[in-house]
Amino acid sequence: MSKEELIKGLNEDLAAEWGTIIRYTYQAGKSFGILGAELREIFEEETQDELGHAAFLTDVIIDLGGEPTTIPRQFDKPNNLKAMLELDLQMEQGDIENYLKHSKMAEDLGYVELKMKLEEMAADEAGHARELRRLIKGL
Repeated sequence: MSKEELIKGLNEDLAAEWGTIIRYTYQAGKSFGILGAELREIFEEETQDELGHAAFLTDVIIDLGGEPTTIPRQFDKPNNLKAMLELDLQMEQGDIENYLKHSKMAEDLGYVELKMKLEEMAADEAGHARELRRLIKGL
């Protein structure tokens, strides 16, 4: 494992964060009705968390000598609220796995702060996933 592999993994994480920011903004615009109004607020709040993750990843990639991606990960665009939330849950679960994988890479390379921050970000995404499961359960 090399620093270059870690940078590549962090860029995958960054592309996921850019994609999530766009996805949540898109989904907020597609949310209608009483439940949709609540979801708009949730999506707008979550977008701020994701922006923080993206800013951190951008800084770390640059600090490691890499070039941060500006290309977001693509996503499906379901038309109903339940399908949107199910997609979001699936994407969050993948993000958790990737953050934990890249945290292990950071640990192996001796980047203790990065390891811990990536674990914290995985925990943050796990909290998002828990909230999504509760929302889906209520539909």
